[in-house]
Amino acid sequence: MLSVEEIFNKALKQNPKADLNKLHRTTFLIMMQKKQKYYQSKVDTFLRKQNLDEKTKNKLRKAMLKPVKIDDIEYSNFMEEASRRISQSFQTVSGNLAEYVIERELNLAGLIKNQHYVKRKDRTDFIIYYPNIKNQKMSHRIEVKNVKLRERAARGLAFDGDSLVGFFDDSKEFTTNNIEIIGKQCKKTGGYCYIPPDTLGKLGDKAKNKRLKSNKEFASDMKEFVRTGII
Repeated sequence: MLSVEEIFNKALKQNPKADLNKLHRTTFLIMMQKKQKYYQSKVDTFLRKQNLDEKTKNKLRKAMLKPVKIDDIEYSNFMEEASRRISQSFQTVSGNLAEYVIERELNLAGLIKNQHYVKRKDRTDFIIYYPNIKNQKMSHRIEVKNVKLRERAARGLAFDGDSLVGFFDDSKEFTTNNIEIIGKQCKKTGGYCYIPPDTLGKLGDKAKNKRLKSNKEFASDMKEFVRTGII
């Protein structure tokens, strides 16, 4: 299994000029491919040990790798549902990959780790400093989320970050209530909720004047914070 860094670097190598959303999508696809290959190798190892004809093995392989849906939750196959530890480990990898993608955006904007920002401090993912770490006047906390907003992300923004940036792919998660909660909190902290432009576009007037911005604007906003102390 590839490490988070290896997956990120492989995706970046495929398209060095990719924007953050394309890069994140590529890391996700690579991760899912690796997961599928992992399961397939386990099934093949198991079937090789069985005294069965090839036709039967092929039927079993297909059945064992068939996606399943249990309690409205989709799994790659029945083994994934049975082994929650594997599923949870991939969630961790996916979350870490989102952080890698966001950090690359900060670096491309000219921000330097341990000079303009730090990672994983004070219960948040990134802290951006104005003007810098050595001469701190102000700081801005960034909470990174992956593809699911969830109620906890919306309501926990007050504790975990001043701004929220993620790769949320389901516009339906941005209910009127969630948008109001996020907007009010971000207004207090001077921050924003940065989401993929495709998702933002689907929200239409619901997102107007609600502190929602394209995640493609995130890095330039953080650069502006480092320069002026405000976004």
